[in-house]
Amino acid sequence: MRLVLFALLITVGLAPGASRALPMPPDEPIGVVITVTAAAERSGERDLFWETELYCMTLAIYFEGGSTAESEIGQRHIAHVISQRARANRKMWGGPTICGVVFYAASANNVCQFSFACLPLARRTPHKGARWDVSAEIAREELEGVRREAAPAENTGEEGDAAPTSHAEPDPLIRYYMNPALTPLKNVCRFQKEFVPVVKAGRHNFFREPTSEERRMLAQSEPEACKRYAAMLQAQKAKALKAKRAKLAKAKLKSQHAAKAHRKKKHAHVARR
Repeated sequence: MRLVLFALLITVGLAPGASRALPMPPDEPIGVVITVTAAAERSGERDLFWETELYCMTLAIYFEGGSTAESEIGQRHIAHVISQRARANRKMWGGPTICGVVFYAASANNVCQFSFACLPLARRTPHKGARWDVSAEIAREELEGVRREAAPAENTGEEGDAAPTSHAEPDPLIRYYMNPALTPLKNVCRFQKEFVPVVKAGRHNFFREPTSEERRMLAQSEPEACKRYAAMLQAQKAKALKAKRAKLAKAKLKSQHAAKAHRKKKHAHVARR
């Protein structure tokens, strides 16, 4: 029954008539959503589009942060990246809806924007409990525009750290994030070459898009992760070359032994004659 209801919610939320952006542009007070939602609750009506968007946001927070022991501040920043991408209404991010962003996959290579969305259904089915409840609350507050008071962000000194911030409130410009501990070195290098670091919140580093001048500077930079990646590739190349030479030497030795055995057998045959 739950699956049928969720399918209905997704269908309604993504239908052409309901495929609208978040209920406010970036320059309007976010509290407008609270008024609309509260009015709907008082009238007893259900806003299926709102419920669908809330469910999609909760799923993303749960799998991108909640199920990987991410802190609350990290999850709030993840939620903000998702909502900001929806507000931007870009085709490359999935359009103007939360569900469109969360489940967007590039058609060229069928790579999901959020990795959990590409997992088999059994692995992207949430286990309802405390973590789900926390993700749902964070999702609701992000969509309703609830803002927290200032609090120190975390900074553990891990590889790829961005500069820490002194506020829990996510920077409005963040559009990308990564967990350097779980991200391949190649992608860590790419992030540091293409985006401007803003803050480290929890286990994730958050980035914004660069200006034209910053893009040129980033292209000319040599981040530590890129140096390590180049060294790793060089080491792999040297290892492969060494293995190839060892294989050729082994084949040559085997050939020599075979030739020696053949000559020995031939001599023995001649001696018997």
